[in-house]
Amino acid sequence: MRKTFRSSNNKEYWTDRWVNIETDDEMIDTKSYPLRCTLKAISYQKNQQSILEAGCGAGRILKYLHNKDYNVTGIDFIKEAIVKIQNENKNIKADTANILKTNFKESNFDTILAFGLYHNFEIENVKKAFSETFRILKKGGILCFSFRADNLQNLILDKFKSKKKEQNENFHKLNLTEKEIINILKSFDLEVLDKEYIVNMPLLYQFKIFRSKNQKKFNEHIGRRDGYKLNFFGNFIHKFLYFFFPRNYCNVFVFYVKK
Repeated sequence: MRKTFRSSNNKEYWTDRWVNIETDDEMIDTKSYPLRCTLKAISYQKNQQSILEAGCGAGRILKYLHNKDYNVTGIDFIKEAIVKIQNENKNIKADTANILKTNFKESNFDTILAFGLYHNFEIENVKKAFSETFRILKKGGILCFSFRADNLQNLILDKFKSKKKEQNENFHKLNLTEKEIINILKSFDLEVLDKEYIVNMPLLYQFKIFRSKNQKKFNEHIGRRDGYKLNFFGNFIHKFLYFFFPRNYCNVFVFYVKK
């Protein structure tokens, strides 16, 4: 278990981030995280399903599912993100809420998606967030979530992005090993259907020379819509590293679990 620290606290960081970027277009690359994982998660349920995206952020997955006529609801604890989404389309079901305690009734959803959510909490609140998630998930329901990996790549990224030590005093993210996550899931007596080692933003993407032609100039709006793309040489090195070192080269572990 390792903690990442930043100069601003967690809520300040996410408020600033969502205020300063455009609301998302729906994600379009079905082969990239998190849309590929979303489609895999909902495929476990064969019938029409109610879906919650917990931590919907600027809306790239929420919009995709809404536009494909899924019965989907999004929540985020940053009000500004929800306001932006609803100002753009009032028909999208979205609300300001914290996964630590929601107003949803028990066993409300067939599928819950939580990408980049739980690692924003200290360990005791991680367990509390899981407890609330499973309260509102139906028996036999599916949870698909990602969690920031405690591995070499994220350690390098944190060192790369860190500023002076005295400026980084606020908790930002929790990094857990695969075993630590599995132990938490075991405590809730859940069935792990599958797990994956996912590279969200490749380490090489930090260097402009390895980015695809249309992403040389960093644009988070485009990256969140299309995925963070590398050029031919970047992809070659990326695939080599991932093939031989998947646990240490991924950004997040993604789990598919059944209640």
